[in-house]
Amino acid sequence: MSNLTNRPIFQKGSKPSVSKPIRNAAKDATCTLNLPYVCDNTTETVVFCHLRLFNLAGIGQKPDDLFGIDACAKCHQILDNRSLWEEAGLKHEHILWALIQSQKRRREAGLITLKGADDE
Repeated sequence: MSNLTNRPIFQKGSKPSVSKPIRNAAKDATCTLNLPYVCDNTTETVVFCHLRLFNLAGIGQKPDDLFGIDACAKCHQILDNRSLWEEAGLKHEHILWALIQSQKRRREAGLITLKGADDE
């Protein structure tokens, strides 16, 4: 099944992989999206935000917990509403940077491992 972009779409009814430790790691973290003039620059509102981009999930669905970032309430609001992206200056590069930083944190905490890595 595909959409107008001829890419497969998220299959309705499939269950994403959920990891409470991955989600909970956002508690007391800094915002990795850190949008200028938007970010509240506090750890108090940071939560794990699922990325619903690139057909990872459909409307009202979440992707696997591997695909998320640590973001404050204000940055999360912008991320979830694409009509606000242009005004906030949000680009895919910002999201990719936030994903990399969030995954680095999870790896350093031992929540994400690379099978066969030298540092295992």
